[in-house]
Amino acid sequence: MSAMNPARHFTTAFKWRFERAGGRMTAFARFFLPIAALLAASWIASGQLADSPRNKLPHYELKMDARKLRDLDRNPYSDQTHPATFLAGGKEYAAKVRPRGAWARSWPKKALKIFFEDGKEFDGNHCLNLNSAWRDAAFVREPLAFQIYAACGVPASTARMVRLDVNGQFYGLYVEVEQPDKPFLKRHNLKGAAIYKANSHEGRADERDLGSEQSYAPHYEKETRKSEGHAGLQQFCRALAATKTPTLEFFTNHVDVPEYINYLAASVLVQNWDWFNKNHFLVHDDRGSGKWLVVPWDLDRTFGDHWHGDFDRADVPLLLGTRALPGPTGWNRMAERFFSDATLRARFLDRLDELLQKEFTKARLFPILDQLESQIAAEAARDRKRWSGAGDLHDGIVEVKGYILRRRDFLLREIARLRRK
Repeated sequence: MSAMNPARHFTTAFKWRFERAGGRMTAFARFFLPIAALLAASWIASGQLADSPRNKLPHYELKMDARKLRDLDRNPYSDQTHPATFLAGGKEYAAKVRPRGAWARSWPKKALKIFFEDGKEFDGNHCLNLNSAWRDAAFVREPLAFQIYAACGVPASTARMVRLDVNGQFYGLYVEVEQPDKPFLKRHNLKGAAIYKANSHEGRADERDLGSEQSYAPHYEKETRKSEGHAGLQQFCRALAATKTPTLEFFTNHVDVPEYINYLAASVLVQNWDWFNKNHFLVHDDRGSGKWLVVPWDLDRTFGDHWHGDFDRADVPLLLGTRALPGPTGWNRMAERFFSDATLRARFLDRLDELLQKEFTKARLFPILDQLESQIAAEAARDRKRWSGAGDLHDGIVEVKGYILRRRDFLLREIARLRRK
């Protein structure tokens, strides 16, 4: 994930995926690899990760009736959409806008969800998620976290910083996050897969056996193939809860184990403690590999953002989210069963150690943070002037850097301790 050479990073990640799949590079892979690296460099420079601090932020604008804009701001807990015109790249799109998120709806600067008409999507997207980053002095915790997941080999949404104007006036600096839906699946070679969003308001989207198929609907929202219901998820959670099948056999048969290990490892690196019973997607690649995957979501509570309100905590336990170490909202049944198997646990520790040496380092991440700070500095200052918010941008970036150093030290000690057990 080098900021200085994004193409080389992509080449390494791409090669690792092919080697994991077949043990060696195929002739096709060797031919495609240099081309893919060049495409990756172009893609990263275009917004996923700025190649130069001087690159301008993507610039969006909304045009809305003033009364509708006031209604949007005054009713943050309503999911009613309001008509708007969305402008980007010199083109106009008919759109509808509503607030998004849960806790974020209480903030002065609201997160927004923008919907486009069928057949008239923006860059192939039927919706945009614009998160406000109002609590984050650094602004960049969430997009950096998504980039960490991607660097670790997890199918993750693209995320980047953008500027938003409303009715011709600067409105704020936002985090744009890709919605996991059909274009997302196509990009990750998961075309046709079923996606379930864990969004339980009761903390029950933790992959427990909920009983009847109908009981899953209030806790998991179907993102694709909505007419088919939740039967596939019901069967998976029921099998997960059963003790008859040995754990290693269950995961080998039903879960993309390397990708799940990557998900768990990335979650530990960025200290994502808010996913155990919400804030993640389950993907069933039943038209391809037949396996299940976990995809990250809502990553603002990362890089030291602690449930007690601190922003500099780097000591959240490595095995948080298991039954013995529940998080503030509970524990995850899939993670609990995974870590109960000695072989799987050892594979996880090995992968986490590898990522600490290769990806989650000062050399990899500090240049990225420096580039992001330079890229967003002007708009961040304007945002803080308009919305107040969490504090000075530079101090926030320094805080994230400090977290990275302390988290590395903490995790290296934890890996050594757990291997001795």
